[in-house]
Amino acid sequence: MSDHLLYQIALTLVPQVGAMTAKNLVSYCGSAEGVFKASRRELLKIPGIGTVVTDSVLAASTLHIAEREMEFLENNRVNAVFYTDEKYPSRLKQCPDSPVMLFFKGSSVQLLNSERIVAIVGTRQPSDYGKAVCEEMVEALKPYNPLIISGLAYGVDITAHRQSNMLDVPNIGILGHGLGSIYPSQHRSIALKMLENGGLLTEYIHSAKPDREHFPMRNRIIAGMCDALIVIETAASGGSMISAQLASDYGRDLFAIPGRTNDPKSTGCNYLIQNGSARLTLSAADIADTMRWEENGKSAPRQTQLLLDLSTEEAVLLERIKQQPEIAIDQLSVATQMLPGELASTLLGLEFKGAIRTLPGKRYIVLS
Repeated sequence: MSDHLLYQIALTLVPQVGAMTAKNLVSYCGSAEGVFKASRRELLKIPGIGTVVTDSVLAASTLHIAEREMEFLENNRVNAVFYTDEKYPSRLKQCPDSPVMLFFKGSSVQLLNSERIVAIVGTRQPSDYGKAVCEEMVEALKPYNPLIISGLAYGVDITAHRQSNMLDVPNIGILGHGLGSIYPSQHRSIALKMLENGGLLTEYIHSAKPDREHFPMRNRIIAGMCDALIVIETAASGGSMISAQLASDYGRDLFAIPGRTNDPKSTGCNYLIQNGSARLTLSAADIADTMRWEENGKSAPRQTQLLLDLSTEEAVLLERIKQQPEIAIDQLSVATQMLPGELASTLLGLEFKGAIRTLPGKRYIVLS
């Protein structure tokens, strides 16, 4: 393993240096190694890097910890993926707070950039109905060749992983601790099975414990890596709702299974549907239709558009979308200065008329 990796790992361990600060430092210094070799004067010149961060970098003694971590990686066949690496999950890289470093153990690091990635989350104490829905969802998604990701926690998470293993659906567990252990330990056998057709992913070095504060951080990886996030059952607050909010913030497609109005385990799902954050979904077909997926990786046929009866607003918006291969909804909002409701309505009209297509992440392309 290279010296580059040594410095990259060491950078993630420097106190006072979070993901965004680390990216800022690397951007100005050229590399992680450059950060450690920069002078105090050079560090202080970097926008947003004050004396606290500068002093922390200069005083850091994290290289010896990084050396031990590299030994663990080599002895356990773990891939370390820095955010500048082409193997880093491309969807996650778009998120400003994405981890600087990821550690992956599994069948293939290429899975991190699978064509279709679905996250499944939910309560740690699902009902029999919730478990059944989760199992049916994984089975029904299989023909679309997705990668399933979840958090290896009790309840909905482990149900999704167990079912994926049983059906040989690639799946990855996103951990809130290092790869030196499995938490909870009761899920060890399932986690080991996942290594055959999937794997385990974490931002923490192998000795990191499953501390409480790690799990909300873990949720941003689940939300950032996926195209679609499905909430099976959840209360009004908790980790699943955090993941759902993050997925929405990142522009991912959010789906929720509805439940009885008086069921505490469905309060969160019903709320997400009611306030418009999540689409009500009853089956994998609903998700595939929204995501414009065809079974076995086939692309949906594109209609050739001849004459379209467009309103003035639709014509203007269509011309704007045509100016680049694909465009995100926030870019369209800035470019057109349309009100959110008007923009959403006009985009929907264009899609109904077959002029445009919605891609994961609320991005749009013109259909030829």
